[in-house]
Amino acid sequence: MRFGVMAAGGVGAYFGGLLARAGEDVRFIARGAHLEAIRREGLRVEAVAPEGGFTVKGARATSDPAEAGACDVVLFCVKTISNPEAIPAIAPMMGPGSVVISLQNGVDNEGQLAARYGRERVMGGAAYIFTSVAGPGLIRQIGGPRRLVFGELGGGTSPRGERLLAVLKNAQVNAELSADIEAELWTKFIFICGVGGMTALTRSPLAEIMAYEGTRRMMREVMREVYEVGRARGVRLPEGADEDRYRFLGEQNPASKGSLCHDLEAGRRLEIDALCGTAARLGREAGVPTPLNDFIHHTLKLADLQIAGEVRLKA
Repeated sequence: MRFGVMAAGGVGAYFGGLLARAGEDVRFIARGAHLEAIRREGLRVEAVAPEGGFTVKGARATSDPAEAGACDVVLFCVKTISNPEAIPAIAPMMGPGSVVISLQNGVDNEGQLAARYGRERVMGGAAYIFTSVAGPGLIRQIGGPRRLVFGELGGGTSPRGERLLAVLKNAQVNAELSADIEAELWTKFIFICGVGGMTALTRSPLAEIMAYEGTRRMMREVMREVYEVGRARGVRLPEGADEDRYRFLGEQNPASKGSLCHDLEAGRRLEIDALCGTAARLGREAGVPTPLNDFIHHTLKLADLQIAGEVRLKA
């Protein structure tokens, strides 16, 4: 089975690296110094997982999707802010029988991919892992259950899903084929709006947020708002899914921060529109108040526009 990874950031390179290590044909899309380091030294992964890190020598990496060619499965792992450019860019990797799986943050990426390639060629996915690009060619996994959940957009299982699950399991990926990927995506959405939004808003790790009653209560309420929006939109979320995700915080590395916070601290553009911004927008459409998600969205959107140079003091 040939896999394409668009692109070789923390999530894509980690799961793609496991597949390549197992002998699968994996084509990584990368650029700049990161690409050159992968070509020169291999794809290096440092991990706190029990099996430790590994290096994929001779990893097939390119900046050109046309060079990667048609793939059976494309793991779509770019930041959501790159969707307008990245979605059409994978066209050379999408053959007649190809399927693309979004492993991005948020709940509306699958719709964007389906609008371009057709709903039948898209599957939903959720990655539960804390990773980052620690340097050119180097991926660092610092926490999370390393779990990858995927499934058909229409629900249920499928022969292609079962085949893919077997390949992932063989590569020691902690994979699961979901019969209700929409509920899975929203369950993760509850968690990442809380963790991403609150760690970025406060510029603080989970331990510090949870140590103070005020921010601890804010974390809980952000998650509750997202849960209520999902239920109002007809998503089959389990009863109390928000409380379950809140308790799940206790299983995380206390020093953890969301990718939104890491991007803010590094001066990179923020995915805030796809997280708290989408929760607030969908809440308005469903008639569900989301005051905290709305506040976090607008506060961090200002930071995003400042990073982009679109908001600045005039001389």
